[in-house]
Amino acid sequence: MKPSSNLHALVADTTAAVSLPMRFVVASILLMATMVLLATATSGFLAHMKMSDLESQISRMDATASILYAGGPGSNLTVELDIPSGCTVVMGSIAGYEAAWPRDAKNYFMEYDGKCTLRESRAAYSNEFMDGVSVFGSGTHRVFMETTVNPSDGMLFVRVYELK
Repeated sequence: MKPSSNLHALVADTTAAVSLPMRFVVASILLMATMVLLATATSGFLAHMKMSDLESQISRMDATASILYAGGPGSNLTVELDIPSGCTVVMGSIAGYEAAWPRDAKNYFMEYDGKCTLRESRAAYSNEFMDGVSVFGSGTHRVFMETTVNPSDGMLFVRVYELK
């Protein structure tokens, strides 16, 4: 066989050139699907980390409030809270039943993206005016906690409110 006929056979074979664009399309689709899955997983992980950090902070605050509550009226303490963006904390209620205060005063919940995490406490919570729940939105808060007896029913509460 002559060397020129082998070269002519290589130039005339275009099957690889025809299938190359299709391979690029398939590789691009696979790459985009991988990127979507990675973005979804990262977003879920970040949301989980936000809630985990918030739960840790509020759990420490609740433990402190429970100690104050056990000490009786007249105890007080100031704590710093850093609530992540998009999160809300409600002290003294079950989600959706904030108007039922003080019945659910020994509960609190954290909300993020429509998901609520409900916790029970040893302490009964109230706002500054002893007439409802305490609500904290995202941001940094300097929170004052003080134990007080409600004169109308004689129940001990931890008043929780932000210092201005």
